[in-house]
Amino acid sequence: MNLKTQGSLLIFGIAIALACVGLPLRATGEATAIVGNCAEFECPELLDELEESFPEAIAEAKSQCSENQFIGMNLWENDSRRVSLFCWNGERDNNAGYREGISLGLFPVPGEEDSFGSSWGCFDARCEEQVNTLQETYPEEMRNHELQCGFVGGYLYLLVSETEQKVDIQCVFSAGVILVDIDDDGVSDGENSRGTFVDNILGSFPLP
Repeated sequence: MNLKTQGSLLIFGIAIALACVGLPLRATGEATAIVGNCAEFECPELLDELEESFPEAIAEAKSQCSENQFIGMNLWENDSRRVSLFCWNGERDNNAGYREGISLGLFPVPGEEDSFGSSWGCFDARCEEQVNTLQETYPEEMRNHELQCGFVGGYLYLLVSETEQKVDIQCVFSAGVILVDIDDDGVSDGENSRGTFVDNILGSFPLP
């Protein structure tokens, strides 16, 4: 069974984003400023709580934002609540009227982890049955895949091989997107570059 640790796909996605924006793959000093929209939470405390729940993923995300940059956060809701993390350039492009940054990942609101995770891209009843069977047979591994892909805002798909009698778990997500913050609130106001779609195989199971 190919089971990656939580956060490994997030690290992969961040590496692609940093390569596209021209930032170093590992910053020399972490950002200290944290701003954004965190609803009923204070943003620094919310980030600390997320780090307690997902230490590897948050620690890696923080390490990609250097001391001359800052971390932005946005707690938003669409069916369920999510926390987006950003890394923003310290210097604003006054000619363009915004500052640029990248996504550092997507995380659940503390206490609402059960509603977090990637959706499965099933287009027929057979796929849905296979997903249900795999979730019942390998609950921990399947939940881990849903979290991993959820960290990068991706969608999960089953790649079925009748010949090899196996199922690959594929996560498809967008990487290398350059975000813009117009009003300096630490929250993304749009994109300056769409990036590219990336797919990654998270693991494999025997064909159910």
